[in-house]
Amino acid sequence: MKIQLSDLRQAANALFDHLEQTGRTEIEVTEDFYWNIPEKHLYSVYIPPPESELTMGQLSDNWNEVAKIASGQRPPTAYGLVWLSSILRFIGTKLVS
Repeated sequence: MKIQLSDLRQAANALFDHLEQTGRTEIEVTEDFYWNIPEKHLYSVYIPPPESELTMGQLSDNWNEVAKIASGQRPPTAYGLVWLSSILRFIGTKLVS
């Protein structure tokens, strides 16, 4: 599967437009810590990751890094998408629209 960045941007814009059209202009983040599965286990779905290798992530830390990128205090890097994805996952699973 190949995904064009322009298609991904169009889909993201459509999803954000949808949230705004439903009256949402901000999201309250009611959780902070989450379980993180190391990348080497993330796509090996037939072998569960060892519990000892699960780590914790923190939405507030992720948002701080994303906000620094947005404000120009930190240069954008591809890993910023990982931080952003944790926030988007929270939003997607908490909002029903």
